[in-house]
Amino acid sequence: MITDLHTVTAGRGPAVVLVHGMGDEGSVWAGTVEALAADFTCTTVDLPGHGASPAPSEQAAYEREAVLETLDAVLARTGPAVYVGHSLGGYLGLTHCLTRPGILRGLVLVAAGPGFRDAAAMDDWNERVRRSIPRLSIAPVATVTSLHTDSLVIDRLSEVTVPVGLLVGGNDRAFMGANDYMERKLPDVRRRTVDGGRHRVMRTHPEAVAEMVRDVAAAAGHHA
Repeated sequence: MITDLHTVTAGRGPAVVLVHGMGDEGSVWAGTVEALAADFTCTTVDLPGHGASPAPSEQAAYEREAVLETLDAVLARTGPAVYVGHSLGGYLGLTHCLTRPGILRGLVLVAAGPGFRDAAAMDDWNERVRRSIPRLSIAPVATVTSLHTDSLVIDRLSEVTVPVGLLVGGNDRAFMGANDYMERKLPDVRRRTVDGGRHRVMRTHPEAVAEMVRDVAAAAGHHA
């Protein structure tokens, strides 16, 4: 197992941990960190096989539980945090919250989804991930983290009791429906759609992400 992911920490205040999506790295959060650093300690993470983090050749290092264990090590250093995840990073945040309750203070999900219950939809997603490999700057084995093998998250959304913020671009059609669904199912949720935003809304509208982080952090404080 990878025990030492590459992280960068900036700012001062309550902890915020930011996790990117497939094929990206922690630097995608630069604008969001800049907007938050006066009030929050922001730690950006490079997932296994991404950015400056280790990139082992074994598939097992990229499977969901192994990746969650690497995030455990980051969160052990930061202490209780609001977790911000884009796409794959958001799905991992939901999974972490469900399988390790009481660790995260809140979740901000940027263009993320809860996975799939339907086997055909799951297979279609996995095939899309495999087709994307030639366009990515990561080793093919690192895409294993993005493959879905069960319906754990979508089946248990009602168990996510921390405050959740949903942020999705208005032009991100692939994830609009997923956000509609999560908005209905999550117990403590707030949702914003960014006009003109696409999938990597944190690049184009970092201030919208920062605003949602502040809202979720405030709600988490009320829950404490």
